[in-house]
Amino acid sequence: MNLPSLKPLALAISYASLTAIASSSFAVSAAETETLGQYSIPAGSLSVALNRFAQQTGESVVMNDSQLHNLTSQGLQGLFNTAQGFAELLKGSGLQARKIAAGYIIEAIPASQNDDVMMLDPVQIEGTRIANADEGRFGDAPAEPGGFKAEYQTTSSKMAMSLKETPQAISVVTRDSMDARQVRDIPSAIELTTGVSTTGDGGGVQNAPGAFAGRGQYEQLYMIRGQYGETRSDGFRLGIVDPDLTAYERVEVVKGPAGFYGKGAAGGFINLVRKKPQAEFAASLSGQVGSYDIYRTDFDITGALTENKNIRGRLNMAYEDSGAFTDDIESGRVVFAPSIEALIGENTRALLQILYQKDSFDTNPGMPLNLVGNKIEAYDIFSSRTDLYGSTGDKSTAEVFDVSLKLDHELSDRWLATVYLQSSKTKRDIIEGNGTSVYYGYLYKTYAKDDRMHDRWAGDVRIEGEVTAFDLDHRVLFGATIDDMSRVRTGGFHYANIGDPETFTGSLSDYRFYSRDETPTEWYNTSGTKSKAIYAQTVLSLHERTKLLISGRYDWVEQESTSTFGGDSATDSKAFTKRIGLTQELTNNISAYALYSESFDPVSNIGRNGLLDPKKGEAYELGLKTDWFDNRLGATLSVYRQDLTNRPIADPTDRTGTYSVSAGLHRTEGIELEIGGTPYPGLTIAAAAAWMNNEYTEDGDPNQGLSNNGSVDRQFSLYAAYEIQSGNWQGLGIGATFISVGERQYMINSAQAYLEGYERVDLNLSYRGIPDFDIALQVRNVTDEKYIEAASSELYQGNYYGSPRAALLNIKYHFN
Repeated sequence: MNLPSLKPLALAISYASLTAIASSSFAVSAAETETLGQYSIPAGSLSVALNRFAQQTGESVVMNDSQLHNLTSQGLQGLFNTAQGFAELLKGSGLQARKIAAGYIIEAIPASQNDDVMMLDPVQIEGTRIANADEGRFGDAPAEPGGFKAEYQTTSSKMAMSLKETPQAISVVTRDSMDARQVRDIPSAIELTTGVSTTGDGGGVQNAPGAFAGRGQYEQLYMIRGQYGETRSDGFRLGIVDPDLTAYERVEVVKGPAGFYGKGAAGGFINLVRKKPQAEFAASLSGQVGSYDIYRTDFDITGALTENKNIRGRLNMAYEDSGAFTDDIESGRVVFAPSIEALIGENTRALLQILYQKDSFDTNPGMPLNLVGNKIEAYDIFSSRTDLYGSTGDKSTAEVFDVSLKLDHELSDRWLATVYLQSSKTKRDIIEGNGTSVYYGYLYKTYAKDDRMHDRWAGDVRIEGEVTAFDLDHRVLFGATIDDMSRVRTGGFHYANIGDPETFTGSLSDYRFYSRDETPTEWYNTSGTKSKAIYAQTVLSLHERTKLLISGRYDWVEQESTSTFGGDSATDSKAFTKRIGLTQELTNNISAYALYSESFDPVSNIGRNGLLDPKKGEAYELGLKTDWFDNRLGATLSVYRQDLTNRPIADPTDRTGTYSVSAGLHRTEGIELEIGGTPYPGLTIAAAAAWMNNEYTEDGDPNQGLSNNGSVDRQFSLYAAYEIQSGNWQGLGIGATFISVGERQYMINSAQAYLEGYERVDLNLSYRGIPDFDIALQVRNVTDEKYIEAASSELYQGNYYGSPRAALLNIKYHFN
């Protein structure tokens, strides 16, 4: 791939300086050297006045709506610098503007604070409303203060809302969390979230999960609360690709039916949020080396491209060349992700984002597993985690090209219109030249190819704003969306019987690979889905401490499919889904919520009379959200029940494997607890625990009493780290990650089967005592536990060991 010249970026790095990330204390007098500006802001609502001042200065402002309710300002007339302007607008309100890295935060004036000095205590973000010319006015959420604790979410409601006022369990993996654990893929990112696991869906070969395993044939599948989830990027569905996380700022996991997104998985979805261009210059370059010949570099640069900072850019790049703990598995990856943001006039912003990712790899087909009674385990011949396949033949490739354009236009101080367009093209050409499988008790060498192309475009138009009624502010959102996806898939396979898996004594490496040209094309499938929808949402303030969220959506979906085995089929479906949530602030740091939500998900499975009916889900959820230690540590406790109907399963009367039928009611019930933050300086904690029960409940259902494939009744994870704050060893950090996954459940031959759970301990060391450098070392699976990390209900192939003990060293340099 020919990448553009980096010379302009190198010049930018040479002549610009990196803005400090951490907050620092200073006096108002230090700000008096700022350039004076001429302002004319009329008296009136304090909230409106702060919005206008922020628009004119270009500063970010974090504000708490309840703090500003019914407060007025005398306005601002004349020449002022930024600090003086805030002081004048806030005069008599009992509030002050405190400088933070992301801009300013509006908070109560401490009784002990001198009127002439603004002291910087630890950042406390209590609301999500922000105002500036490039962020808050356009509906964005404030910059995070850093650390593992998230303050807001943008996924569940399509608008920035604090986690405490969102009536739903949302797990957020911050950039700091990913960097501390050297995360580069979704399976590693979500290990500290509740109720989420990797799984197979009876589809055989999947993607190899986690670190050091290489890449598999299909994209990774996820189980959320015992039901299947999906993956999105900035709210749009991802194509068939294993996304690298170098271009993403955070990972947000929405639990349960997300009716506000219309057609979607009942379990919920994982949403990747892209990094955005910033006004101030920042750049970093990192290099990573690890066990099994892993070499990787990441580059991130952002900053203003014009003197007035109205045009900003960002570029993320990554290059990786890696092996795997399994012999003969090698992978290469290139990621190129530029973005540019332009402020057009006073009221309009355009954000263009591009992402290109190309993988070239030896397909890791996984291994077969054996069913002994109701226990799933590895065959003796696959006791080695390394020598499984032999030479893998031609390289497989996966390529994705995404383009998105977001236009925001401020209709007034309180209303915003947004148009969001996205186009995605993905191509995945798989050649599995020397796999190993077990069919009907016989051991086979298998050779397969599977080529797929996805072409998708989508658009979303919405208007959101605030209205005041009964002396309270309320938020509303209206929108419409369209989604058009087409897919072409071709493939073929052949195999050779090489003996009995129980008595085989030969070497799997002795069998030659079959190339792409030698593997015949035997089947094809084309499909298309066109979706349209309208939706509305309101967040009503019933009281200053009570909010009611109501959303509804109506979808129209057209589907068509043509395949070698199933013939032609087409269907139309329509559905209305709704969500109702209530949030009650019990104290200043504890809130309770209740939620009812629905989902609607058309399927591509073919029955004897055409495509099956869509899956439908509904959920009930109660929870508590709380903050402690001056907002530095957050916790969420949730109790839920989720019901799903019409999930496709194999037709028990069809021996060809061509047709499916709709299953009966599947019910999941559980409790989740999630804790994260920095309760004391230098100490970081993240813990998650989940207990769940799920089964098919209807009489006559062939799955009655069984639990979904890959579901886990008990999960626990803990991350704890401490960084020395002073002395000769200042900047040295040590921590550990503990992962405990209970017994996994699978439905095999209309009976429940079980795969043993596992426990893993990782060691994390870091050092930030050298200016501009971050050094991190991770030792994964310190005790070298041997366990199966992911499995499919079709045991013949596509099952993976977790990594043996391995190490990753990452060194990052921040440019000044």
